[in-house]
Formats: sequence, structure tokens, C-alpha cells
Amino acid sequence: MSSALQVLTAGTVFGSVLQYRQTVAQGKVQQRIAEAEARNRRLEGRVEAVKAKESANEILRRTKRALASNIARGYSSGVIPEVGSSAVFSEQQVLRPAALDVGILEQDAFLAIEQSQRQARNIEYQGQMAARQAKTEALFKLGTDLAQIAMTGVGSGSRSVAPNIAQPGTPGNLSQINVGGGAFPTAGGGMNFRQPQGISFL
Repeated sequence: MSSALQVLTAGTVFGSVLQYRQTVAQGKVQQRIAEAEARNRRLEGRVEAVKAKESANEILRRTKRALASNIARGYSSGVIPEVGSSAVFSEQQVLRPAALDVGILEQDAFLAIEQSQRQARNIEYQGQMAARQAKTEALFKLGTDLAQIAMTGVGSGSRSVAPNIAQPGTPGNLSQINVGGGAFPTAGGGMNFRQPQGISFL
């Protein structure tokens, strides 16, 4: 593998790892945002519960004032307010409606907290799933990139080298074998039995 290819591979690996970390960081940011929103929902539920309890307390204060007023009017009229029709009137017109309203407001306070808790848990779960999904996608992308880099490296290193073997009988392939100690090379590995020029046997 050449140095240029090594530098390119290292840069690609660095970029893939950096992208993996960025994707995971984005998932964690989404999870933190969801956690913050969940805390706000819980706080909103507590605020609603406090408002309901304050309304219930206000109803109780008004009830006490109404009962005190009925008792004062009864004594001023010469009637005992704790017995007879005065007591029935106070119970039916003041105490019973006040008790119903206070019970409803207490139930509203409980439901406000429960609803905010449920919504907060759902939001936290969505944030956790967003972080997990981001990490899963980042791991898959990183594995794919590394596999492609590995395949590129193997492909570049598996070059086949064909042997340069000269075939007999091809032009330019002169045999260096001399026959009978002569000084004339033969072509194509054959033998040359021609007589040297200028020599006569007659």
C-alpha cells in the first residue's frame, strides 16, 4: 500500500470516527432536552396541584365565614343555630357544598401530579430512545465505512504480477548455445549446420 493511500485511509477512518462521535453527541443532546422538558412537566403538575389546594383552602375559609355569619344571625334572632332548622340549613347550604368542592379540588391536585409524572416519564423514554437510535445508527455507519476501507485496502494490495518468460521461437530470442564449439549463435534454440563462409573442403 502506497503512502498516499495510507494517508487517505487514515483520513477516512478519522472522518468516520468523528462522524460517529457527532451522531452520538446529537442523540445525547436530544436526551438532555427531553429530560429538561420532563422536569418542566413535573413542575407544571406541582404548580397545578398547589393552585388546586389554594382554591380548596379558600373554599374552607369562605365556609368558616358563612358558618360564623349563620351562627351570629341565629343568636341575634334568639334561635340556637346548632340545633333545629338552623343546623340543617347550615349543613345543607354551606357545609355539604363546601365539602364537595374541597374534595374535587383535592382530586384535581392529585390528578395534576399524576398526569405530569406520566407525561414526564413518556418524554424521558422518548429521549432515551432517541439517544439509543442515534448510537445504533452511528455504529452501523462506522462499521459500514470501516468495511469499505478494508475492502479498498485488500483490493489495492492484491495486484497479480505475470512472469515475463520469453517463449522459444520468437523473434529476438537468440540461443546462446554453440554447436561444435563454433562462434555462431543459433536462432530459436535450433542448430545451425551451415559451413562458415569462405572455407572450402575441396
